[in-house]
Amino acid sequence: MPASRSPTAASTSSLFNSSTSFGAKQLISILTIASLVAVLIPSPLIFVSAVSTTPNNNNYNNNNNNNKMHTPETRTLATLVESVNCRNDDDIPLSFDMQLKPRELANIDCQSWIELSIPGDGATVEVPFVTPNQFPNNGPPSVLMTINGRYAGDSGVQMDTGSTGITIGKGTWLEWFNGNWSEAVKYERGWKFLSSSKKLYSGHWVPTTLVFHGKSENGTRTDLLKAVVPVLVFDTYYICPKFTNDQGSVCTAPTDQKTGNITGLYMGVGFGREQDGMIMCTPDKNPLLNVYEVNGQNVAGQNNTNKYHLGYIVRSDSLVWGLTSANINGFRWMSLQKQPNATDYRDWAMATLQVSINNGKFRSGSILADTGVTQMYLSSPDVPIPIPPSYKINLKIPDVQGSLGGYVVTAKRVGKNKTAESSIPETAPAYVGATNTAGIVSGPGGGVYERVFVNTGSRFWNGFEAAFDAAGGHWGVLEKTTS
Repeated sequence: MPASRSPTAASTSSLFNSSTSFGAKQLISILTIASLVAVLIPSPLIFVSAVSTTPNNNNYNNNNNNNKMHTPETRTLATLVESVNCRNDDDIPLSFDMQLKPRELANIDCQSWIELSIPGDGATVEVPFVTPNQFPNNGPPSVLMTINGRYAGDSGVQMDTGSTGITIGKGTWLEWFNGNWSEAVKYERGWKFLSSSKKLYSGHWVPTTLVFHGKSENGTRTDLLKAVVPVLVFDTYYICPKFTNDQGSVCTAPTDQKTGNITGLYMGVGFGREQDGMIMCTPDKNPLLNVYEVNGQNVAGQNNTNKYHLGYIVRSDSLVWGLTSANINGFRWMSLQKQPNATDYRDWAMATLQVSINNGKFRSGSILADTGVTQMYLSSPDVPIPIPPSYKINLKIPDVQGSLGGYVVTAKRVGKNKTAESSIPETAPAYVGATNTAGIVSGPGGGVYERVFVNTGSRFWNGFEAAFDAAGGHWGVLEKTTS
């Protein structure tokens, strides 16, 4: 999650800161048969239809049921293949839960991942980061953007995978982005809560047109992507350590509060953030999931010939929008679960991983590869108490074999000085902030659980690339090669 930036005031940055056993051969046979059946019988995993929308702000009103955004997407076909690599012994027993769907393998005692095949090459575009030397080591990446008809400036807009939706302070909206507050208040009152920093932003979701830019060789700005989404224009900001979703847009016990013409700006493009207290941060708020124009070509409408596969890749120097057979080459994928009570086909839960601390047992949890912070956040009932001067965190994505990727982080502390090391060069976070969740813990959603969660921090992208298949519900990882 991010630090924030205002186009006009750098001083505002402080604001956003039951199973049956099978042999592997048997399982592969079952999957092969299932694949043949899928060719003959339409599967919910194959997408060919779409919902279209017209990017006109006049279409929105204050009726909460009518101002929900829809993706203007025409999807390409996708083929899924389960891959199993059991080293040299393909009769290693596999535990397969018959109550799960065929693609949802459980407790596999060998490497397992998903190969995602996208026939043909649809629309795609690479959006360069403005400050590639800042990200991943020293802060979030930024992209050039025009918001509500006004260019945000050459320093760009910070891009955060740890949240969803654009967040703009009322002062910045009025003074920089041609905003009208009397119009803004006609739209739905909303909020966004950042669980790591305990910040709560309260305002209105205002539908807005956005343009992502590149620059030509002569320095002229070019239009790469256009989208329309509600942005959260906030007039109240809280530090809310005991926030739960039933508080809504008002913090009941803030330790700090600001109101009025507050400045600030950042863009969230993450998925699954409703799990972490951002219940209003649904896919209709994500600019990258609501694109209607790519490189000057309209891609909206069910019968539009300009097809694309909805998703994006985050690299250390750029964002790639639109997945193709070429740009996903080398990625390994895991299936994502739908968000509880999801009504949007793009609404996927966070990716999963296994975590072991100090060579203890591995526990299943959620992973957030966050561009917005350089530190790592760790939650587990195995976090040692008191925190020792040094301890190891073994991360395996998504299973104990680390089929997509994995590394070991050593958290260190000398006095008040906290640092970290990593088994993969340059992926060590600035430091590790750890929370022991043994016993009953109340989460931001008001739930009770022993949370297992890892926010990798931005330096994850020194060792990996990460991709989100929003159409099919997959998260992919590509480990970079080092020479």
